[in-house]
Amino acid sequence: MKCFLSIYLLLLSLFLSSCHEQKDDPYLHAESLYIPEYAQGFSIKQEGDKRILYIKKSWIEGDQSCFTYVLYPRKDSLLYKGKEGFIPYPLFNAVCLSTTHIAYLEAIEQSHLITGVSGAQYLSNEHVREAVTLGRVKDVGYEGALNYETLLSLHPDVVFAYGIAGTSTAYLNPLARMGIKVVYMGDYVESHPLGKAEYMVAFSAFFDSHTYQQAINSFKNICDSYNHLKELAHAHTPVVKVLMNAPFKDVWYIPGGNSYMSKLLMDAGAMVLGSKEGVIESSAISLEMAYLYAMEADFWLHPNAYRTLPLLAESDLRFAQIPSFRAQRVYNNTLRSTPGGGTDFWEAGVTEPHIILSDLIKIFHPQLLPEHEWVYYEQLGVE
Repeated sequence: MKCFLSIYLLLLSLFLSSCHEQKDDPYLHAESLYIPEYAQGFSIKQEGDKRILYIKKSWIEGDQSCFTYVLYPRKDSLLYKGKEGFIPYPLFNAVCLSTTHIAYLEAIEQSHLITGVSGAQYLSNEHVREAVTLGRVKDVGYEGALNYETLLSLHPDVVFAYGIAGTSTAYLNPLARMGIKVVYMGDYVESHPLGKAEYMVAFSAFFDSHTYQQAINSFKNICDSYNHLKELAHAHTPVVKVLMNAPFKDVWYIPGGNSYMSKLLMDAGAMVLGSKEGVIESSAISLEMAYLYAMEADFWLHPNAYRTLPLLAESDLRFAQIPSFRAQRVYNNTLRSTPGGGTDFWEAGVTEPHIILSDLIKIFHPQLLPEHEWVYYEQLGVE
């Protein structure tokens, strides 16, 4: 018990020390409510009925500070209404500027509160797509083309947003002047599959205690399932070699060894050919080098948006000579694609890494999961 407590306190101190602005934090000595096990970008404390959510600015190079959001019970609105960074809970109304935000709210059974989205044509969530069609949910535009008038008319409790390295988020500044609360979430920069999924806990902090505890329990079940599958794959299988992606504008990108995708493949009993160890970012390789890797690959995954072997071969006739192509061992994460060009792999998939891992194990080592049916992946056929 003492050992567990020591590790817990160490994790807390590491997170707080990584957010250098916390030295001026009035909640520095507040009780810790939740320290993530896998996510690197958020933490939650509590002071009385208030929850203090810290979001690390992980997408800004060299910036280790945090956004601080104080979530207070809605019954206390007269005390805190209008204060910067203070947001009432439970939320009644939310706008999501990323499809992953929709997935997290769906995972905690709160997606019915969404009234605005960005890029509705790319959505996979059927209920939200239907609500958009019926006019119950509005498309508020995208980044620099954000429709402030539409967004303001929704009177959201909060707008869930994101920041991208090297780009300005100035287009969100007018929202603050309108009195709209903006909450940045850094889920997309998490490199561990379970780290991304853990953001369902961060989102649950905006709701009642039942929803919050349910999110923690759900995440624990996901972790248990994921780690069991990982152990299964590592205990009974040889490692297979995987070729990733296909050329984009004559450049072939390979995910880094510490990336989200590489970790999924590694946990499924596979290795990514050409992946740089200790690196999260994808690296570009020449087409000639990619073909050399292709000659030794057992499987080929994510060949852009292609869903059949003939169409893939039409893009480059040399592809038909690749051994994995000839053996029809080419797979894509496009099984749950939308007419608008979206794919649920990057939406609901972030909350279901254990399902994605099951799909991958089914591809690489089908004998381990004979009853599993693919949810996100499909095999490229000849038609």
